[in-house]
Amino acid sequence: MSLDVQGDGGRAPAIETFDLVRRFGDFTAVDRINLRVHAGAFFGFLGPNGAGKSTTIKMLTGLLAPTAGRASVLGHDIASEPLEVKRRIGVVPEDLNLFERLTGAEMLAFTGRMYGLGREDISVRSRELLELMDLDGEPRKLVVEYSHGMKKKLALACALIHRPEILFLDEPFEGIDAIASRTLKDLLSRLTARGLTVFLTSHVLEIVERL
Repeated sequence: MSLDVQGDGGRAPAIETFDLVRRFGDFTAVDRINLRVHAGAFFGFLGPNGAGKSTTIKMLTGLLAPTAGRASVLGHDIASEPLEVKRRIGVVPEDLNLFERLTGAEMLAFTGRMYGLGREDISVRSRELLELMDLDGEPRKLVVEYSHGMKKKLALACALIHRPEILFLDEPFEGIDAIASRTLKDLLSRLTARGLTVFLTSHVLEIVERL
């Protein structure tokens, strides 16, 4: 499969894959995918459950090694330069991976420290992102008390705290209600308007068409 998604045509591709393959034993989850996503593009990676979408994201973000083929993200090979790739991307996985005994601000501070941000930068970015996500109204609320939609927004805030150049989202609309879905769509539209490259997986064509 080959796909070329245009963004800013004057810039190098943000994501490229070359015959990317991932097998688990005798099962082929991803079979020779060729992608080219240019900087500033919005890319909706569509397919039914089990089609290899999550596996592809895991390879592009350095969480899973390809069986064959190669890929580059922001000009860096995912196999030989995984740390450089991880520094420059944000990821919202399907299972979110949030620490539920922290507050939203504490979760953001922890994530910011993981990316090497200073205390002042973390404080400023946390305030900005909590306000952007409309999560600043109850600062003492623990993540375990959040609704699923709130958790999705907090995971997105964590993925953005270090100002990534590419945002990867794995099934971000799964399990959230219509109001949370509309809010998330608005947020993604604002981010892409600012030039962020977005790579999003979904099994629902209608969702991607409306973004």
